[in-house]
Amino acid sequence: MPKLYAGLTVIEILGLAIKKEADAARFYRHVADHIPNPIIKSRFLALAKDERQHKGLLLAEYKRLTGGDHAPTPPKDFPKDKNYDFGKFSIEQALKFAIAAERDAQKMYAAAAKGSTDPRGKQFLDYLVEFEKGHERQLRQELDFYKKAPLWFEEVDDLIHMGP
Repeated sequence: MPKLYAGLTVIEILGLAIKKEADAARFYRHVADHIPNPIIKSRFLALAKDERQHKGLLLAEYKRLTGGDHAPTPPKDFPKDKNYDFGKFSIEQALKFAIAAERDAQKMYAAAAKGSTDPRGKQFLDYLVEFEKGHERQLRQELDFYKKAPLWFEEVDDLIHMGP
């Protein structure tokens, strides 16, 4: 188990994960609010929606395991997550911040899966690890494209609609 999550129970990790998913959804929504390109904006809104769904799934899993409706909050001495400063918004820095957060989520879910004695819960957490890996890949692709064509992220006129 990664050192950061050592000593936390699976239930405490679930509580931490619920908070982190809510924070991630807010973060992606704020990034979308700062990007004028409607195509890129929609991609970040989709990430926010995924994170809200993850929060709901985690809450349901918490309820299944404990019967409770309110997951525990992280212990007071647990390190706080870094907050992104939207006052100094930079698309590149926001993407790098999000990539690091997705990697952290993968570690957290993997730690919880490793400590789980419930096969269904372990499968669920393993699924979330893979889902967050997909988010990381998507964000890395966005970052790579941003480095090649930064103005695309700021374009709002003369866009060609592609797809359904």
